Amino acid sequence: MKRTYMLALAWLAIGIGIGSSARAASTPTTDQLEAHPWQLTRATDAQGKRIDALFVRGRAPYTLRFQPGYMSELNLCNQASSHYHLQDDRLILESGIRTTALCINPKVDAQERRAETLFHGRDTAPTLALDDTGALVVRNAKGEVLVFKPAPLPAK
Repeated sequence: MKRTYMLALAWLAIGIGIGSSARAASTPTTDQLEAHPWQLTRATDAQGKRIDALFVRGRAPYTLRFQPGYMSELNLCNQASSHYHLQDDRLILESGIRTTALCINPKVDAQERRAETLFHGRDTAPTLALDDTGALVVRNAKGEVLVFKPAPLPAK
């Protein structure tokens, strides 16, 4: 009887998450998105293969910066900005602009061309979630998964 009671308590603790630091992914709020820049740390295609073109050795990581009403894409050859809003867990981007400097470094050019396909394709809007570590996880309609870690705000 005592053993049955202890097993029941153990199953209950597992079921409600006691003893585990893992939390379910949650949809970020605009306040959470705008709290700091987000630096790309991992990117995989629909088959789980790393998207190498998004990472250029010796350069700052591809970064998203959310500010009230708009999202900027930083550390590419050119800078891009779009109006954004959230619709449930979907990131809706509209009226985007991009600078048009020539990318001399072919790896940076490839990085920028690949980054353009992540958020700005004709597919449905990507979903956003905060995982149990506080990372921003972006999933697009092509099955690509991008993980961005919070970064410190630039010094003023």
